[in-house]
Amino acid sequence: MPGNATIVIPDMARLDGRAMGRAVVREWRLVATGRLFLWSAALGEWVSCRPDEITWLDRRLLSGDEDLTLHRAPRCAGLRYVHHRWELFSRDTTYQVYLAPQSPGTPVRAETVRRTACHVLPAAPARYEALPVTLAEGSWLVSVGAWVLRLRLDTSAHTRADMSVPEGDKSPTTQAGTIVRRIRQPGANAVWRVRGYFERNATARLAMAYYYQEFIGGLAAPQTVPMIDVVIALDLSGEGAVSDYKKLLQGFIWKERGHARDLADFLLANGLLTAADLDEAQQAAAQNEGNGVCEIARQRLQYRQKDT
Repeated sequence: MPGNATIVIPDMARLDGRAMGRAVVREWRLVATGRLFLWSAALGEWVSCRPDEITWLDRRLLSGDEDLTLHRAPRCAGLRYVHHRWELFSRDTTYQVYLAPQSPGTPVRAETVRRTACHVLPAAPARYEALPVTLAEGSWLVSVGAWVLRLRLDTSAHTRADMSVPEGDKSPTTQAGTIVRRIRQPGANAVWRVRGYFERNATARLAMAYYYQEFIGGLAAPQTVPMIDVVIALDLSGEGAVSDYKKLLQGFIWKERGHARDLADFLLANGLLTAADLDEAQQAAAQNEGNGVCEIARQRLQYRQKDT
């Protein structure tokens, strides 16, 4: 199971993420009456889900980015804290999501969860989500496709994150086995730093939206747009502009480079790049093409390439 056990996003459907400040986050933490944990086999411990953010049960969390049939956030199932309760919801248009109570000795297998499920969230229609399920206190198993995740909701005042290791199979999954991948957690203010930067620098926001357009579109096995194409389409300052944006964003998020593989997931999962951003970027690119700006950029870049 991936070391980065919580892939999260502010609940944009219930709060204006651009306006929500730290005071709201602190308030949510204070009113939380129960703590929800998921089991991380990679870390060998229970990982707490934050009440002020959604924990997405996405491709990375469930399969370590191995199962391409699983969706990325926000097109998947998730866990969120609303109205003083934890709930399981799903925006997955492919898979049903099964929720079953876990008793001692219960096999952690997808077929077992499907057979003993007390709630089944149907595949969601496009742009909507299935009716959410409120979680009761206790231990739970959630199954999406061939993957199973352990949950534990504790409403006691003395909940501890270092609860005992679950009994039975320590693997969080079935057929695909356990995938171990440790990822450094983003900084506490990473979302707000990136959001503020994008608000100040529209060019960077549009460039990253254009670069990650297949990810934003939710395509299976998405690929990034070649950086040179982004530079030409948006008439950026130079060939290394996109690379510079990526390095800067990694610094905002992880305070270090080396997370290029994780950057798209972070930006999409936290609502920092959306379909609206992509639409704006594509409109700008079309306008540049129509005005001859792209052709000038092509000539400029070809000239530089000959000199190098």
